[in-house]
Amino acid sequence: MNKLSIMLTASASLLLASCGQGDFLHADNAVVNLSPVEDNPSSGYMDLHGGRVDVELVGVTSDDVLRMEMHETTEEDGMMSMAKLKSIPVPAGETVKLEPGGKHLMIWGVGEGSKKRGLLTMTLIYSNDERIEIDAVVRKVGEPAPVADE
Repeated sequence: MNKLSIMLTASASLLLASCGQGDFLHADNAVVNLSPVEDNPSSGYMDLHGGRVDVELVGVTSDDVLRMEMHETTEEDGMMSMAKLKSIPVPAGETVKLEPGGKHLMIWGVGEGSKKRGLLTMTLIYSNDERIEIDAVVRKVGEPAPVADE
């Protein structure tokens, strides 16, 4: 290996090491809770972590579902309602939680392959044209939440 290659490799390693997770757009803790009723939609949750600039999540796709939509559950005058969302703002450096009772995914027709694997691969599409692939843990009703790695 020549000296230039070694210097470039070392520089790249230092740059990558200096980037903390708060510096880039990413998502984690993704879970899909399968519906107990065959034709009803399942629900999806995750944490969206903003990068250096404000963006919006404008879509979520998967090759192994029939349809996926972003929704939000709200309460007004004691009545719960759910509405489809066109986008979800993800401010720079902040975390947006997709969770029960708030913003979440509605997922129709999760494929048998994903059910057997226990993972559903999704692509998150952002307003800055960035696309991030993430695997969500697929859980059946009554299964415990996955234990976080320590």
